[in-house]
Amino acid sequence: MLFNYQNIHIELSSKCVLKCPRCPRTELSLGTLNQDVSLEEFKVGFPISTLSKIKHILFCGDIGDPIYATDFLSIVAYIKNNSSIRLQIVTNGSYKKADWWQKLGVLLDHDDLVTFSVDGWDHTSNNLYRVNSEFDSIVEGIKILRNASACSIQWSTIYFSFNQDNISTIKNLAQSLGCNKFQTVKSSKFDHRYSVNNVDLLKPARELVANTLVYETNVEVLNASEYSEIVPDIPKNTHAWAKCLNFKKDLFIGVDGLVSPCPWFNNGYQTNEFVVKNRKKLSIKTRSFFDILSDTELWQELIDRFASDPLEICQLKCKNAQQ
Repeated sequence: MLFNYQNIHIELSSKCVLKCPRCPRTELSLGTLNQDVSLEEFKVGFPISTLSKIKHILFCGDIGDPIYATDFLSIVAYIKNNSSIRLQIVTNGSYKKADWWQKLGVLLDHDDLVTFSVDGWDHTSNNLYRVNSEFDSIVEGIKILRNASACSIQWSTIYFSFNQDNISTIKNLAQSLGCNKFQTVKSSKFDHRYSVNNVDLLKPARELVANTLVYETNVEVLNASEYSEIVPDIPKNTHAWAKCLNFKKDLFIGVDGLVSPCPWFNNGYQTNEFVVKNRKKLSIKTRSFFDILSDTELWQELIDRFASDPLEICQLKCKNAQQ
């Protein structure tokens, strides 16, 4: 197949309790907010025969948080009971009750990873960007998950002006809660549209800002675990610049069920004519994941665009980035 189908990024929910000021759900007028993929819809796209061919699924929101999907626990159970797929879950972790985290912990094992995205060291500091988060429930969730499961737990923090001098405090808290890893993230979402009177109040020191439009991460081990890192597939060199064809980006499935060559492809910031035209053909809610990937006529249309007139997002994130 054209794309790496063994590693998939899925957005199960566009629901979120937070109001982060630089999230697409805050910045854009989107028609897909407060939706989720149901268990039955997921089974249409991923019957058991399909699950057996997949190695890794990342549940991470683009405009939402996966844990707020109504059928999240049922979908995780379906996957874990019918395959050897390794799961990664990225969440802000707010507001879920103790028994919910207990149930999730029972489903996960040492091959799975849960990342809590937390930028502060207490409720006040975390709400400076993660607006409307509930710090105490995040901490409780980490504690319960740690006691209930052998899964690896990672704390992830984006550098901002308000936390850049308190990273050690945040890291020490993560370690004390039993987190296995601590990740720091350099974002590029500063200045330009985010400035007021030419000043971006959230921007950290220059060396803590990503140098390109792609965020940069660094991970430190805090507490050892059985978790072994997922080894990326060897990149291909079948195309001059398209990362999707070269196995350098994971396939992405949005909350609308649409399969995209990468998470950037249909992000809402640019108009995507390919998606508008082929919406029904791209949806796992109407046909299976492998039926979509095997539609050679569909994907040849996109490849032809690569050669003649690449979509705006493809030029921005891939073609221009190679020059």
